Amino acid sequence: MKTLIILSAMPGSGKSTWAKKYQEEHPHTLIVSSDQIRYELTGTTQDFSKQKEVWDLFSLRIHEYAQRYDDVTVILDALNDLNSLREKYVKDNPEFDRYELVLFPRTLEQIRFYNRQRNECSVVPDDQLEMLVKKFEQPSPEVIKLFNKIHEIHW
Repeated sequence: MKTLIILSAMPGSGKSTWAKKYQEEHPHTLIVSSDQIRYELTGTTQDFSKQKEVWDLFSLRIHEYAQRYDDVTVILDALNDLNSLREKYVKDNPEFDRYELVLFPRTLEQIRFYNRQRNECSVVPDDQLEMLVKKFEQPSPEVIKLFNKIHEIHW
């Protein structure tokens, strides 16, 4: 079975930590991380000068992993903060049998706290965090219907 898990949360919410833990506990799990790809292309997670290349490679890896393995779970580790993105990744990847959405509900205060705990090169400025929180969309009823399962991670 091929499962696509889409993580959706603010920076510092625990997406990458959760993905790595899930990968350790579930064989045949691969992570596609926008931060990791950005690091591969620019040498830092904070250089946004090659965003087109980052997202092209992000999408390419999803397809490559689905084509390469018959039994695989692919985790998309990125903000995925908009319904249009959540919908895009489901509709653009029909090779998967199952789709799951994982949300990490956090208050702005929690996000700020955990953001400060991150590696110095990964900390997001407070003004950018506030902007991201304001534009974050809760899953719409139409988007919810696209998923076999929706999880909320509270830790």
